[in-house]
Amino acid sequence: MRAQVIILLIVVLCTIFTGCMEKKKSTGNNEPLHNITIPDRGNYTSIQSAIDAASEGDTILVPPGEYQETIFINKSIKLMGCNATIKPNLTQKYSIAIIKVNADNTIIEGFNITFEGDAKIVLGIDVKSDHVTIQNNTIYGCTYGVYIETETNGTVVTHNNIFGNLYGIYMFGGSENAVIFKNNVSNNTQGIRVKGVRSRIFENVIYGNNKGVYMCCGSAYNVVYLNNFINNQINAQDDKHKNEWSFNGTGNYWYDYTGADTDGDGIGETPYYIKGSGYRRDNFPLVNPVQIPDAGVVKG
Repeated sequence: MRAQVIILLIVVLCTIFTGCMEKKKSTGNNEPLHNITIPDRGNYTSIQSAIDAASEGDTILVPPGEYQETIFINKSIKLMGCNATIKPNLTQKYSIAIIKVNADNTIIEGFNITFEGDAKIVLGIDVKSDHVTIQNNTIYGCTYGVYIETETNGTVVTHNNIFGNLYGIYMFGGSENAVIFKNNVSNNTQGIRVKGVRSRIFENVIYGNNKGVYMCCGSAYNVVYLNNFINNQINAQDDKHKNEWSFNGTGNYWYDYTGADTDGDGIGETPYYIKGSGYRRDNFPLVNPVQIPDAGVVKG
């Protein structure tokens, strides 16, 4: 009986960890085939073939490995990687999206997304639909790390490391109600550029960018608070008049803030002035960094 219990336990564990294991199979050139899984449906050798075979609401489990693909998602699924790297090696292309999302209620989680090639414009994740969640990914080496297109609603970007891109997160005009929180956005030319409206940006580490957050070109009614702005050449710029840089009496931490906190409440007595023609300011600047332990590790 004990032996049967042990065998059953091994079978259960193998089933649980199918999504985070790479199964080696013999091929003509002795390279492994990836064992991408849709639970209760089957195994596939490419991410795109699994997406094509999936039904609405399916979860696709992608094991560790490097995948030279560009991905198109046209149904509501959860695409879940286990330290899987997507790095297409394309040349002579003007513009590519490594992952293009054209289905509402899609989740993308657990990938390293980067590019090596000659494309002029590279979108790490291109969001063209509503209520898309991008979480626990590392995105680097792209023109746009996360590109949120016009007329999209409710995009969530959280717990990602986004570094070494031209634009870390780019919210196009006409996008709205995005939630950008607990990300590490570091060493990009522009960390977060916002042209959309009614979005919230909070609890992010915004570090070492040429420009941390830039509100421009029609942006309005966005709220930025509880972020750490550290060692950016320009922490923030706002060229519009209807964005807010604090919420409920709490602003952001600015590493170059020089005001005093005479009453010891953790909030500076004088505002932090935001660069730009919008003449905006953080009226409640924090004198100590926000503790955000799960926002990622600074990449540099």
